[in-house]
Amino acid sequence: MEKTAERLTGLIDVNTVIGKPVFSASGAQIIPFTKVTMGYLSGGGEYGEVKAIKDDECFPFAGGAGTVVNIKPAGFLIDDGKECRVVKVTDDPLDGLIEKASELVGKIIKSNEAE
Repeated sequence: MEKTAERLTGLIDVNTVIGKPVFSASGAQIIPFTKVTMGYLSGGGEYGEVKAIKDDECFPFAGGAGTVVNIKPAGFLIDDGKECRVVKVTDDPLDGLIEKASELVGKIIKSNEAE
């Protein structure tokens, strides 16, 4: 099991979670990032008649293992030289509404500080 876990961990490298930067025509740097979820399960059991097993005897054994790897785009980090912001990729409309409200409050605070 330990060897399997090591190999699964090796599947995900830093460039998968935090992508390589892309530069736009205006010079902004865009860095994609993802959410990675991994699960590993294994188990087994000995089945058959309950009796004392001698060293030279074998007994029925059942075992199984499974792995799930889920890689989902989470958003982009955008740096245009003036500010750095996060644009999330989400399926939940409430998250988008909260993010937009946060941006609006930030703009209002900046405009009040400038005056």
